[in-house]
Amino acid sequence: MAQAEAAPVPVATSWVAVPMMLGAMLCLTLLDSLLKHLAATNPVGPLVFFRNLVQVSVLLMVARAAAPEALRTPQLGLHLSRGACLFATTVLITLALTHLPMAQTYALTFSAPLMATLLALVFLGERPKAAQWACMAAGFAGVLIALDPSAALSLALLLPLAQAAANAVFYVLTRYAGRREGALALVLWAGVGALTVSAVGLIAFQPMALRTWLLLGLAGLLGTCGQLLMAGAFRRASTAVVSPLVYSQIVWAMLLGFALFDEVPSMSSIVGGLVVAASGIGVVRFSRLR
Repeated sequence: MAQAEAAPVPVATSWVAVPMMLGAMLCLTLLDSLLKHLAATNPVGPLVFFRNLVQVSVLLMVARAAAPEALRTPQLGLHLSRGACLFATTVLITLALTHLPMAQTYALTFSAPLMATLLALVFLGERPKAAQWACMAAGFAGVLIALDPSAALSLALLLPLAQAAANAVFYVLTRYAGRREGALALVLWAGVGALTVSAVGLIAFQPMALRTWLLLGLAGLLGTCGQLLMAGAFRRASTAVVSPLVYSQIVWAMLLGFALFDEVPSMSSIVGGLVVAASGIGVVRFSRLR
């Protein structure tokens, strides 16, 4: 999520943002791991709704105590659109993870910042530099590597790419909304929008075991912690410092995929993921150069 940089941040404060962002990525990867596990035996729609319900409930309490102004928004329609994108990204990545290894899924979804840069060019008038164009070209080459053309291609590979596209739209809408509201309001109202849209998933509701409810509650808490840690990291350091750490998620995905699901990442997923990550970092770094 892009953030506007204000006054210079003290070095000590800046480095606090590093473990915060790494922790945020771990929380979000654990969330996806739980949804991957639960979606194997439960309909995805209700899982997404109740995960969002837990997150919004916690965020409302946080906002009421720490930033009451975040409880009001002048951009409700925009946040509903962001929520629809967030709902789509959650459903798509959950479905992708039920069919694909975690490492390959993340390698493909990491193309979202590259797509967002292209969308920002069209809708926000932002002009990428020549070096950023080169990084984006390399990034999409990394996507092709992660797709592993030498192996049998599956329609399931379209799921993480669709998730990346929805996430890219979410990034651009968040960048636009962030011109008028702070980080907590952005996280809260995106959650409210996602909760509203995800209510359609209740059509597929089936009774769930107590263990499933407990894991769903944990998933909601992990998502909330991840979002709050991420927002805190962006407040404590510049985008150039924090944004590249998003790509630590592929390391967590490889570790958790192996530990929880016995997944051994393919060489193409590792190489493709590294190329996409390096390209995304390059896009951010070159955007800071004048």
